[in-house]
Amino acid sequence: MYVFGNEHLPEDAFALKVADHLRLQGVSIVHCTTPESLLEAEEDELIILDVVKDLAEPAVIDPDRIRTNRMMSLHDLDVGHIIELGQAMGIIKKLKIIGVPQKGNPQKIAEQVKQWIP
Repeated sequence: MYVFGNEHLPEDAFALKVADHLRLQGVSIVHCTTPESLLEAEEDELIILDVVKDLAEPAVIDPDRIRTNRMMSLHDLDVGHIIELGQAMGIIKKLKIIGVPQKGNPQKIAEQVKQWIP
């Protein structure tokens, strides 16, 4: 499972806390500091865990709902662009995005998330 989050921003760090509880349950976790790390994935099914603003409960997010911002330079490359690129290159064949709220009980939410992890 590829986990995004910034431990220095409280509103963006919650997925990391949830991932810590999943790791204790035997789930393999890769902490992503940049979206480009998804292009190195070797799994048949790529699973991403990230915080979703205004989400009340964990949910599987349709990858088609991930918006890409207009690129002015390579510095504007975001997760949406990387997913599109990885799919076009055949690197990302199957994708599941699990969104978690920005706050809550990380152990409880990890238990809810576990249902979507093979």
